[in-house]
Amino acid sequence: MRPLVSLGVALALSAAALPSRAAEDGIDGVYGRFEGDLDLRLGAGVAVAKGGPQLAASFTALYMSTAGLYVHYTDALGSEGPAVVRSIAAGVALEPLFLGRYALDLEHGPPRLDLFLDSLSLQMGAFWDLPRGGVFARDPGFEFAVGIGFPILARATGPVVGVRGALRFGGPALAGETNGSIIDKGALLSITLSWRHVLPVNIVDAGDRALR
Repeated sequence: MRPLVSLGVALALSAAALPSRAAEDGIDGVYGRFEGDLDLRLGAGVAVAKGGPQLAASFTALYMSTAGLYVHYTDALGSEGPAVVRSIAAGVALEPLFLGRYALDLEHGPPRLDLFLDSLSLQMGAFWDLPRGGVFARDPGFEFAVGIGFPILARATGPVVGVRGALRFGGPALAGETNGSIIDKGALLSITLSWRHVLPVNIVDAGDRALR
């Protein structure tokens, strides 16, 4: 009888511990995003544009997983197919859904679904490219991009598979120096594997403490 009583007590204690254990695992609608104020992502993969695939590399830094800066680089690595040998773009990035959905109590899980929805990204910036047989563009073009990320883990910090589509508008066309379409640089689709890391650097106030 005593073993059965002991087993019952053990099961009761285990059940009572489930909520705290879930909180420790980050199942709170935040998933580690309030453990720091600087959200860094570094990734590499493939970009597909006119002429064929290229290497793609990206870096993004966001404040509170919401707004910040991005850099996106492509390189044909000696391939003869792509019309652009290499390019670099930089600008501002915005992920507007996280704080709004959290404030409206819409972050109920599953964790990967919440992180996936919140990863919707809007990016706007300038780019410079090196066309095959040419030189780097004197005037920067403009790009607008939309991205989404598929988290592999159920927390913000960890690997993420990202998909990004960008429309690029050439500098000469924007300046009215050509008679062609303003979207003369076409589209760029990138698929990358990134590592995302949330760091407590207290950008706004050195006395800040991580929210729990």
